Amino acid sequence: MEATAVEGDRERQLLAAAEDMIREGRTLNLSLAEVADRIGVSRSLLYTYFDGVPAIVDELFLRHMDTLGARILPPLASGKTPYRDRASEAYAAYLDYLIESGPVLQLILRERHQDSPLGPESQRRFRQLVRRVASETCHALDLAPREAFVLIELTGGIPEALARLVRGGEIDRDTAHATCRRLVMASVDGFAPAPAR
Repeated sequence: MEATAVEGDRERQLLAAAEDMIREGRTLNLSLAEVADRIGVSRSLLYTYFDGVPAIVDELFLRHMDTLGARILPPLASGKTPYRDRASEAYAAYLDYLIESGPVLQLILRERHQDSPLGPESQRRFRQLVRRVASETCHALDLAPREAFVLIELTGGIPEALARLVRGGEIDRDTAHATCRRLVMASVDGFAPAPAR
């Protein structure tokens, strides 16, 4: 039992080091040797846990997707409130996630179109999350799927930019939340069908 706990601790340590390096360099270009040096172990020990950097990145992605999904899906799925309020809550949760976690998920997604480190399970879970958000958006605003994806892409940039400003100390968290709410609601209102006259 104790050996399993130590192995879990070592894996968490390895993932935390890789994540820190991705944040610092704002790139996925790192090597197992660099990660091993960061935590003071041999590179061969890292192969016990992961067969290379793509496997590390894939595991980080899965963990971030789990965290993000747990934060943004509950507000969207709560059908008791108007969609614009649910969307605002979901984007506020995304903003908090980005402030706390940094741009790791964004960096992984940015590089997924090149030499994607993401495995089939990661790709499936990402598509599943995006489709679920898009489906909620399509249904609530009577949009075609392509329009819903455009709206998600546009509004996703709002918390991403605001989180960068908060992490850089340029604005405070409350200002970021107020701005996010105002801009997301305006975006949703811009896509919402006009009331019949």
